[in-house]
Amino acid sequence: MKIKIYLLAFLLSVMVTTSAQQNSQYLLLGAHVPEQAENIPGISKRMLINKLGKIITENGISDDVTNSRFILVPNVTVLTKDVLPTAPPRVALNLDMTLYIGDGEGGNLFASESFELKGVGSNYNKAFVMALRQLKPKNPRITAFIEKGKTKIIDYYNNNCSVIIKKADQAARVNDFEEAVAILGNVPAESTCVDKTIRPLKTYFASYIDFDCKQKLNLARNIWSANQNIESANEAARLLINVNPNAACFNDVRTLFREISKRSKELSDRPWEYKLMELDVQRSQVEAARDIALERARNFPNTLSYNIGRWF
Repeated sequence: MKIKIYLLAFLLSVMVTTSAQQNSQYLLLGAHVPEQAENIPGISKRMLINKLGKIITENGISDDVTNSRFILVPNVTVLTKDVLPTAPPRVALNLDMTLYIGDGEGGNLFASESFELKGVGSNYNKAFVMALRQLKPKNPRITAFIEKGKTKIIDYYNNNCSVIIKKADQAARVNDFEEAVAILGNVPAESTCVDKTIRPLKTYFASYIDFDCKQKLNLARNIWSANQNIESANEAARLLINVNPNAACFNDVRTLFREISKRSKELSDRPWEYKLMELDVQRSQVEAARDIALERARNFPNTLSYNIGRWF
């Protein structure tokens, strides 16, 4: 009986953890190494960003974003630096690594945690890299730190819901439906704001895919009309295959695609490799809209100038 109880408790804990991770997949937290972090060697910055990314993702939050309002920032203090009397000599570092989570745009610090790291290498850079390896994403202190930061991020959305929706409305009024979708799609599922965003999110998503469809269809038509060869067929196809099947003009997309496909087979005498996007009935409009928001966050150039001077 005890074994069954323990097994049930374990399964419940796994389900809760998995659910929390799934719910947080649209909560964005970007890794950012600021210029004022002086003791981080340039050659190690990319490794450090990757390490911070693992800390974020392995604790159930989306990383790999370049335009996130909320950021995870490191700062390093060198406590000791010794040259060991070995042959050849080696460098031993004792570092204090402090991690911060906060609103990089608003300048508000949400959480911080410090870790003492030690590393030995043939030079400063290699010793620093060895020290970084001690920073484990699943360290209970790191997990608690991330959870605290996550709670504060959710609080931000809870407390600023009307401002967020108004900002999305303003973007939609100038036909920037992608921006409107991105703003609302970034509201995490755990926030009390999310229910208020669903209706406008669906509306703006429909407008976005219709607008996107018309643009890609017109451009594909122009490309195909100008020169009906294999190169033009492939160029037009690369536009059409990314049109959402729910878009109002998708039937016109299908018609043009069939015309181009038929002609390309005549020209090349072999099957065409392109296929239109298929409707995924298992995926809701809200999920599709949030995927657009996530993809935009990953690929959109970073235009934010972070205000984090008071954190250090």
